[in-house]
Amino acid sequence: MEERGYVVEALLEHLRAGGVAFRLIGDSSGFPETAPAEIDLAVSAAELPRIPRLTAAFAQEFDLRLVELRRLARREWRAVFAWTDEVGRPRFLATRFFVGAAEGVSADALFIAGLVDAVERRSLSEERASWLATLFREEPHAATDRIGELWRDEAQARLLAQAARTDEWAAMRSKLRELRLNRWRLPRLPRRRTSLVFTGREAAQRGALMTHVQGRLAPLGLDIFEDRAGNARGADFRVVFDGPAQLDHPAAVVVRADEPMTAMIARVEAAILRWLECRIERRYPDALVGHNPLTARLLQTPIGPLVGWLAGCRIECHIGSPLLLPVPAGIVIERGVRLGSRVTVMHQVTIGRKDRVGPGQHEGKMPIIEDNVFIGAGAKVLGPVRIGRSATVGANAVVTRDVPSHCTVVGANRILGIEERTVAAGRRNVERTVVNT
Repeated sequence: MEERGYVVEALLEHLRAGGVAFRLIGDSSGFPETAPAEIDLAVSAAELPRIPRLTAAFAQEFDLRLVELRRLARREWRAVFAWTDEVGRPRFLATRFFVGAAEGVSADALFIAGLVDAVERRSLSEERASWLATLFREEPHAATDRIGELWRDEAQARLLAQAARTDEWAAMRSKLRELRLNRWRLPRLPRRRTSLVFTGREAAQRGALMTHVQGRLAPLGLDIFEDRAGNARGADFRVVFDGPAQLDHPAAVVVRADEPMTAMIARVEAAILRWLECRIERRYPDALVGHNPLTARLLQTPIGPLVGWLAGCRIECHIGSPLLLPVPAGIVIERGVRLGSRVTVMHQVTIGRKDRVGPGQHEGKMPIIEDNVFIGAGAKVLGPVRIGRSATVGANAVVTRDVPSHCTVVGANRILGIEERTVAAGRRNVERTVVNT
């Protein structure tokens, strides 16, 4: 099965397991062996508010990056998942969730949901049109009745029914802006394109790097341009070519002129996707990270030191993505610690250096905590260790050595799950996977 088809199949199964009733809008005859880059799912109005949390949980469970999550209209959400394939290329799946015009999965219900969606978006592709005509032929009388319920204008109803009956949609497409539904709806919200600028020296290499990145990230619809005449000031993200190595900014990445082009591309793409993911987490922290009490939210603001003094906490490191702090008491995270996304830190946790600070040793002795890590109450993570993705640090554990991804550490550096992880690694060598390692 093609990778995108696997992701689509996993997403649909995740929605079913969550009790979400949905309908896949569009021709699915070759699915999931060949899946489109964007799928449309019709859900009920009651299920729509659950979409942000469900998509975030799916991305976390399957180790995907959720790089876009936005509300297109009052009754519509769009999510974009990203991952890397087996040769390191970025792959994407865009999913649109909207409230369908009718309930059920009968042919006439699917037909009217797809037709109304096309009219509201004022766009009808050839694939969608052919699919609608096939559904209409299955239940022509029921589909005609549904058209009459939503379009009281007899001329417009006849136009739509004739187009579906004959599979000739040219006349309907020419009237898309004139077709009026018998229901009130808010207009679609305007979208501001995210801008990325490439700046720095070596214009020739910089231009080649930008061209490669622009092509590989094209599905995201980013506005990518070069810095000319000082137009980089309003950009959301900067790629600094051959810039200062000490530049440490969450919305920038530095590449060196002596790096191979493939390494430049991989690093820039990873930084952009990471930044997009963190931006979504800051916009929807409760859905993606979890619900923080008021004290925990204040700890992660500019007044955090004052709140930490009152709560007995000291969080000095840079927080690029919100932390989940269910019980914000007695937590110490020293300056220089690197934290990933969706990290959960319980009370009385210490993350910092192992030894006394010496000359030039302030930054080099700090832990690195990767994404989706859970650190239990009273745990101590000390020294230059790396806690892998989705690892669990048990309560009162003392960690002074690296912990592999998806493993659990308890007691004093006692790591569980290595054998299972080895078996899984062997299986991944045989079967394709979308899990980022």
